[in-house]
Amino acid sequence: IKFSKFAFVSVCFVFFFRLLFIIIVSSHFSAFLIKCLLLFNQDAKKLAGEEPAWKEVKDAVNEVKYPKSKEEWEKVLAKCQHLLSSHTSRLPDTNIYQLKLLDCAMDACINLEAWEQALCYGSRTLGPYRLYYPNFHPLRAVQLMRVGKLQYSQGMLPQALETLKQAYDIMKVTHGTDHSLMQALMDLKEQCEAIMKVP
Repeated sequence: IKFSKFAFVSVCFVFFFRLLFIIIVSSHFSAFLIKCLLLFNQDAKKLAGEEPAWKEVKDAVNEVKYPKSKEEWEKVLAKCQHLLSSHTSRLPDTNIYQLKLLDCAMDACINLEAWEQALCYGSRTLGPYRLYYPNFHPLRAVQLMRVGKLQYSQGMLPQALETLKQAYDIMKVTHGTDHSLMQALMDLKEQCEAIMKVP
């Protein structure tokens, strides 16, 4: 059977586009599969650690109401510290309830003006926040700002500036430059830069 040059080119053209379609479909499927695996891995990390331990932490966090006095904040902090110390080897910071506990301990320290302790707990939240709130997420921006502010209060200026820059990069997308929180962040960042320039 003899094929014309036109027929041969047509067959090659069809074959090429079918092959391209298969590659595109398979790559989309691969991307979908990878995304599913990442989500599954993320869900597994949310409840990582020993179940009795995270259930105890879950109950404790859910029981915390917003304290109104120094004494109430002291009780909250004592409870958080007890759980964090007793579950050190049983729960990773990526466990969602452990993360909430760290946030709670950080809030208590801030309200009690225990800045160094607040920074310690806040720093531990940054990895999990990056995991659960990737890319441009407002919650991560706010957390970075809080930790950056604590670093600034402790005289950790290079670290504070780096953290505040990360918060700025996210917040300019999530909040916009006119937002009051963004203005406060820019003021803090400029103060940090100004102090660092002083010889």
